[in-house]
Amino acid sequence: MELRRISGQKSKTLFEFYDPKGWPSQWGKMPEMMRQLITTLESIDYEPVWVFTSHAELLFTNKDDYKDWQVLVQIIEINKTQHYKITAAQENPWHHLTGFADNHNSAAELVVSGLSVSAVGKNRNIFLDSN
Repeated sequence: MELRRISGQKSKTLFEFYDPKGWPSQWGKMPEMMRQLITTLESIDYEPVWVFTSHAELLFTNKDDYKDWQVLVQIIEINKTQHYKITAAQENPWHHLTGFADNHNSAAELVVSGLSVSAVGKNRNIFLDSN
C-alpha cells in the first residue's frame, strides 16, 4: 500500500513525524507503534491511500484533503498497555465502527478492513462527528 502524504503535510514524511525523539516520554511507545504499522501497511498489496496526521492520530482518506477521513488510527492505553484503536467512518445509524489491536499486523488488517467498508464524502473531522 502506498501511503501518500497529503499536500499540506509534505514537509515531513510519516517516519519523520513519528520519530520517537520528537515525542515526550509520556506518549510511551506510540511513535514506535505507528512506525511499525506504517511499515506493515506499506508491505501490503493494496491501492494507494492518502494519509495525514493530526496530533498523534494517523488518518486515511480517498483524496488529497484533510477535511474527510475514512479510517482513524490512535494509540490508547488499556490496563497500562498501549493498543491500536482503529475507527472506520460509517453512515447512519452507526457513525463509526471501532476495533482494537495489540500488534501492528492485526492493526494493519483492521485498517484495510476499515478502508473497504468506510463511508466517504461526509466532511468528517477528528472530533468523530459529534452530530
